[in-house]
Amino acid sequence: MTPDWLTQPFALGVYAGLIPAVVFRIQLTLARRDLHKAERSQLAQVKTLTEAFQKLQDELKGSSTEKENLRVKVQGLLQTPERQKLRLLEVLNRAEQRLTVTAPGFAPAWQTAKNEAQLELEEEERGRSAPKQVLHQLMSTGTAFLDRLKNGNPQREAQAQPVEENKTV
Repeated sequence: MTPDWLTQPFALGVYAGLIPAVVFRIQLTLARRDLHKAERSQLAQVKTLTEAFQKLQDELKGSSTEKENLRVKVQGLLQTPERQKLRLLEVLNRAEQRLTVTAPGFAPAWQTAKNEAQLELEEEERGRSAPKQVLHQLMSTGTAFLDRLKNGNPQREAQAQPVEENKTV
């Protein structure tokens, strides 16, 4: 019922070669499709990474300009009189530290004086003694103002103070 030529050895060889060829061709098509998917996925990933890198570069540029602005602002703030005083204190502190190391006779006396001054400040902060800085300012304005403080008459103080300011101006 089947024709003879379908069962010939040559035909059987063609069948034996065609079946693996078709299977390989299907596998090749599937592999190419997977390769295209992988390429698209990698391109999308590269694009995302490029955008993220670009954002980071933009932030870095913004940060560098902000850093420069802050540096200029800090330099401006360092020029204020208060900051100059603090800077001078820091310079004197460093000089004092170097001097205590290098000057043989100066160190013990200086450390004693410094410890005494620290104790005085601590007492002032605790309220055990009047702050000397305030007393120094009061003494420089005159003894009349100090007398009014001793008498404890704040109404006279409030009335007398602008008069004194007008006299000194």
